[in-house]
Amino acid sequence: MCGGGAPKVVQTDPQAEADAAADAAAKAANADAAARKKRKKGSSLLASGAEGADDSGSSLLSTGAQAQKNTLGA
Repeated sequence: MCGGGAPKVVQTDPQAEADAAADAAAKAANADAAARKKRKKGSSLLASGAEGADDSGSSLLSTGAQAQKNTLGA
């Protein structure tokens, strides 16, 4: 009557779909973790140049606040 015959049935492999979804999720998680690690490393005090009081000569510790007092305590 309407012609054409039976519709095509699409065969899919559920395991292959699950594997592909797991791979995609792992890639997204790895990219997110790498971005977080990069941001964390970039905001570290070591990355921002905090190497000590005598690195620039302009900090209070290197300009004389410590020079007046040679011992710890009172």
